[in-house]
Amino acid sequence: MRVVLCDDHRMFVEAMAAMLTARGWTVCAVAFTAADAEGVIRCHRPDLGMIDLGFLDGGGLELIRSLADLTPVTKLLLLTGSTDIAAINAAIRAGVGGFASKTQDIERVIAIAECVGHGKTMTDANVAVRAVHAPHYSGASATVENLLTNRERDVLVRLGRGQSTAILAAELGITVNTARSHIQNVLNKLGVHSRMEAAALAVRVGLVDRAG
Repeated sequence: MRVVLCDDHRMFVEAMAAMLTARGWTVCAVAFTAADAEGVIRCHRPDLGMIDLGFLDGGGLELIRSLADLTPVTKLLLLTGSTDIAAINAAIRAGVGGFASKTQDIERVIAIAECVGHGKTMTDANVAVRAVHAPHYSGASATVENLLTNRERDVLVRLGRGQSTAILAAELGITVNTARSHIQNVLNKLGVHSRMEAAALAVRVGLVDRAG
């Protein structure tokens, strides 16, 4: 996996780079400012960019939005210690493929990063649970129960597990086009804007094991 690390905490970045390198990853570059981060990601076009929410010269959210045109070549992972729910949800809508907490065990963070780099939607369940405590998700359990069909609930469970559309379709024995249609119906009925938000909601209402 080729990765660029973007965070203004130098010691954290250097420690993460060392741990990833020890596991056989290629750390193409590290960046400590938002401006440098955009430059090195566009230069190296890595498999994965790991980005924090805050930099001294700007926000990670703006950086994520500015890099949207690089997908699907470069996947983006929000790796943050922030509990700013609005910012996390905005990053989800801007196109991050996953997010993890800096307070999570490092092995879990690396596992999430690896999955996101390979195109899966992944979240740190602890962050996801915080994210869906926002007012937008009030009454979520009742909404899932009352508005979704059994098949749509099956789809939501698999979104919560970070499955791709192809794997989801194979597990349910349906075509990819049918799976896409079900996914869109789930998003519309739940009033969410992305697969990531749907995945977070699946964790919140207990459809997915938080420890998994």
